[in-house]
Amino acid sequence: MHGVNLDTLGRRDPAIYGSETLNQLEARVHDFARELDLEASFFQTNHEGEFCEYLHRVRETADAVLINAGAWSHYSWAIRDALEVAAKPAVEVHISDVDRRGEAEPWRS
Repeated sequence: MHGVNLDTLGRRDPAIYGSETLNQLEARVHDFARELDLEASFFQTNHEGEFCEYLHRVRETADAVLINAGAWSHYSWAIRDALEVAAKPAVEVHISDVDRRGEAEPWRS
């Protein structure tokens, strides 16, 4: 599952996010899953409610969840609660080093 702004991969700051597009990333994950005899499906939205609704449906459609919620990882209680409702093993991943970002962002004042 891909969260907010991840559809812009390949156009965002390559020093932080690399130059790979979301489609390229999904192709790599798909190929890796196939090597492990697993099936991967993908979902991306910039709307938190849609993200939560998809997580609600995961209970019936998936064995586990690999999630990059983007910026929502830092503050979304709704997504945390939706993961609890999904009741599936979940792993959170990030493209950038989230510990190096945050309050020091130049646009924050």
